[in-house]
Amino acid sequence: MTKLHAPSRFSPISLARGFAGFVARLSIGLVLIFVAGFVAMITAVAGIVLALAALIFRSAGRRTGEPVTSPATPVTLEARRTPRGWTVE
Repeated sequence: MTKLHAPSRFSPISLARGFAGFVARLSIGLVLIFVAGFVAMITAVAGIVLALAALIFRSAGRRTGEPVTSPATPVTLEARRTPRGWTVE
């Protein structure tokens, strides 16, 4: 009668499979970290660009010269109801 031996825990095939699984998990982890960092950088760049655009628009709205003053007498506007809504005259 032939005695069958149970496969060894440390056979070369099981070690290779274990190493391949470790490399696959490590690769997936590194890709996830890279993607998360890339998304964070793109978000930061978009925020900086929006902030710069807001500053440019804010400074472009300023004009040098006389400040706008209200007239000496107040203006009274009259509104009336029309079929399309209110009209101010």
